[in-house]
Amino acid sequence: MRNLIKQFPNQLLESIKISKGYSISIPSEIKNVVVCGLGGSGIGGEIIKQWVRLDGNFPVETCHNYTLPGYVNKDSLVIVCSYSGNTEETLSALQDALDRDANIIGVSSGGILEDVLRENSKHCIKIPGGLPPRSALAYSLVQLVEIFEQCNLVSTSLKAEVVKSIHLLQYEQAEIESLAGELLKRSQSKQVLFYSEESFRPTLLRACQQINENSKALSFFNVVPEMNHNEIVGWASEPKDLFVMFIRSDLENEANKKRLDITNKIIEKQTDSITSVDAIGLGLVQQTLYLIHLLDWFSLLKAEEKGVDVTEVQIIDFLKSELAKN
Repeated sequence: MRNLIKQFPNQLLESIKISKGYSISIPSEIKNVVVCGLGGSGIGGEIIKQWVRLDGNFPVETCHNYTLPGYVNKDSLVIVCSYSGNTEETLSALQDALDRDANIIGVSSGGILEDVLRENSKHCIKIPGGLPPRSALAYSLVQLVEIFEQCNLVSTSLKAEVVKSIHLLQYEQAEIESLAGELLKRSQSKQVLFYSEESFRPTLLRACQQINENSKALSFFNVVPEMNHNEIVGWASEPKDLFVMFIRSDLENEANKKRLDITNKIIEKQTDSITSVDAIGLGLVQQTLYLIHLLDWFSLLKAEEKGVDVTEVQIIDFLKSELAKN
């Protein structure tokens, strides 16, 4: 896993090359987009949804379940992402999309998903297989960017920003790994709680997922302004078992910047186990990918500190085997 995390910038570059090898199109009357996927195959949808939030003039939704939203029809684009191609929830959503005559594009390394798409004359973008899905984010995410750009669903070039991010990550690689190690020391093996502005919600979700799977530990997050209306009150209990990590950015809305500043002051009165991390990069795409890389490293180092097998997911395997009995 260490090498896979280190190769993240190179995987982004390889994925850019893959995106140049196909051509896709959809009808001009598309009215909404739904990106389907679970776990490591689903987080890319959350990220692209945030990246295009202020750029598109149509709704973009994610689906991490067996069924699609009720509004999906022939004017919808449904993008189904399953790294293995065998994720049962995604396959169910795919059948739902087929039943509703939606426009469908798949992203997968193969499996049943690819077979079903081919049988129904739907486009399937093939990405390299053989990796843990959570370490293949670069491949699926860049293909989502390519789909949005080829189908004219976004007015700015997100792919150009991804290319700039590759150079940033390659240049900052040593510093990123070093900072991850420093954050590990500050955390004192405590449970991690992340806070940021809404723009980085998918980034924090990804961080928690990586700590769950890599470090075999629970982790949580929340965002402002929402947490200022509820969770902030919970700090009256002065919890001692949490390490709080604020993710800060020069892109913050001015009102949210003030909220985060005040929230930090409130929480630091309740605990001394708190730190802030500044996102590096120009724009949301670069900062998102920088933070993903940093927190991936953090999750790995946390796993190594605990002495756990990063690749082992026996609980998920057991759950799948129990589901298969029915």
